[in-house]
Amino acid sequence: MTKLVDDTMIATCIQFEKTSTRTGSFAFGEESEEELGKKVANYFNSDDLAYLLVFTTFGVNAGNILKGINSIYKGKVPVSGGMAADDSRFEKTFLGLDNEISSAQIIGVGFYGKDIIVSHGSKGGWDKFGPIRKVTKSNGNYLYEVDHKPILDLYKHYLGEKATDLPASGLLFPFAIVDDETKEPIVRAIQSIDEESNALIMHGDIEEGQSIQLMRANFNGLIKGAGDAAKETMIGENKNPELALLISCLARRLVLGQMTEEELVETKEAFDPKTKICGFYSYTELCPLVGDNACHSHNQTMTITTFSEK
Repeated sequence: MTKLVDDTMIATCIQFEKTSTRTGSFAFGEESEEELGKKVANYFNSDDLAYLLVFTTFGVNAGNILKGINSIYKGKVPVSGGMAADDSRFEKTFLGLDNEISSAQIIGVGFYGKDIIVSHGSKGGWDKFGPIRKVTKSNGNYLYEVDHKPILDLYKHYLGEKATDLPASGLLFPFAIVDDETKEPIVRAIQSIDEESNALIMHGDIEEGQSIQLMRANFNGLIKGAGDAAKETMIGENKNPELALLISCLARRLVLGQMTEEELVETKEAFDPKTKICGFYSYTELCPLVGDNACHSHNQTMTITTFSEK
């Protein structure tokens, strides 16, 4: 039986019959995040690389990491994964490979060969509200102004009393950004705030000229979004996956509360009963969009990667 558990060590063992794998760890250093992404991509790059799984600790702009990875793979190799979360503390998370455990590193797992079948799905389920606004001042993942108005002041106005709980309360009110290429909405949440520069620090870059809109929770929408993410993984050839890796944003759990297990139930119903399910809660999810093989960073979504072998 698959169930949701807290404060418990969980292990998932995966054995492939025909697929080979390679692992690697990459510490945050003096190089830029984009250069680190290129380093990760080049380490795993090979003519028979079929898929790359990427995990990162808290405190990095995952969008910049993906810029580096996507510049090497150019959408030819699917990539997914997520950023480890420590509940709503926003302090420190750890990743380990072999005997090396660190709070500032990326772990990658490359899958090689023609026999592995991997598919993806990523959905939110949040409701948009308020006017659509244009980003008029930003720099990387720092958002300063929308419609030439200071974003932090505007954001606090919308949050009301919840503004005193920032940045944690920001998880409940993300933004929707429309991807320029696919026209699919990407959910982007705040990582922190900068009172001195009156800015929101996002979990990914925000570009000037982009259209954004605030979002808020819809309980039924969040639960349905989990099921829709599972159904999206079955658009291709992976109709009956053997393993499903679920990476759900922490904000979804904070909002759903006692209804959290409904998200898992909705997901399980979309899969074959024989499909094994595992996963964790994150601050940022990594996954391609339908119609675009390049990996994107997401927030507040249920992101699913499924595995099978031919």
